[in-house]
Amino acid sequence: MVLQRTRCGLGPRRQAPLLLLLLLLLLVQLAATQNAQCSYQCTPLSQCPDLAQLIKNPTRENILYLRQRTCSKGDDPLVCCPQTTVASSSSLLPKDCGQSSQLDLIFGGTQAPIYSHPWIAALGYLDASGFSVICSGSVINNRYVMTTASCVKNPTERKIMIRLGERDLSTDVDCEVSTQGFQICAPPAQDFTYEEIIIHPDDSARKRSSDDIALIRLSSPIDFSGHWIQPVCLPPQGLDVRKAAGTKEVLVAGWGYTENDSISEKLQHVSLPFFDEKQCNVTYKGDIVDGQLCLGGRAGQDSCRGDSGSPVVMAGPRGPPFMQIGIVSYGSAICGLEAFPSVYTSVSYYRDWIEKNLKP
Repeated sequence: MVLQRTRCGLGPRRQAPLLLLLLLLLLVQLAATQNAQCSYQCTPLSQCPDLAQLIKNPTRENILYLRQRTCSKGDDPLVCCPQTTVASSSSLLPKDCGQSSQLDLIFGGTQAPIYSHPWIAALGYLDASGFSVICSGSVINNRYVMTTASCVKNPTERKIMIRLGERDLSTDVDCEVSTQGFQICAPPAQDFTYEEIIIHPDDSARKRSSDDIALIRLSSPIDFSGHWIQPVCLPPQGLDVRKAAGTKEVLVAGWGYTENDSISEKLQHVSLPFFDEKQCNVTYKGDIVDGQLCLGGRAGQDSCRGDSGSPVVMAGPRGPPFMQIGIVSYGSAICGLEAFPSVYTSVSYYRDWIEKNLKP
């Protein structure tokens, strides 16, 4: 091969850097597994300056380093990008996020295993009859929960409570039997009140439920010392999540209405595909705008009433870290219709807004 190229007038000394560069790109694109210890975020190589810089110096060590940090293949492969390159050093979003020890890869869904969604928050009211869920949210750091504006913009006399570490609303302690036959029980759920609610200033200004996102600052910090409550990772600003997902589906969890037409007492989750954006906009009569995603459209599987604010997460090739790419916003009055997707707020569209509104 080298002899053939030499005949075309390219000398060996000039060709060597090009061969190394081609080899480097090939190795990066063929890498099929993610570093299991990645505590950062999987982001396109072109958006990760520190790792992209290594291409300019394609040594054996740099090639190996890139291979170990490649999350998935493609024209612009995803890499485990150090936090300093996707957020400023003063970022209040955690580096260690998206960890779930029980998450395998709602309406038409299945019961979520214990510890599987440690970032999910139940929003509701506590009274003499117990805790009633109205929406969900996600833990993004030790003081903030993210949800939709529609869940928190209509105040009532009762103050919303945020419950973390919950799975089964019907029990004080969540337990399940493992595949090995022994019982696993989680610590009691933790309840929080809020200090501040920040609603996106353009909420519903462009179209129906556009910019449907809000942040809840909790009245006290969350204790992350146990693995049953953990923050979820957020995508970089502007990440094309559809391209990043490839053929993978995403996962949504919540306590909303099921096919039995009742709120689920046990946390449910379901896997959903991306839905064609142009067709989705036709379905919703032109109401879909930038900052929204369409997911689902498969008969019998959907998010539903009561799931608003629930996180939609995307897994890496081997599971953790999990990245939240969407928030349940709205959908059809009848859930789970064939070719009728639901609409979700795209988290990557609002990453900068999220960070600008966090405080220590």
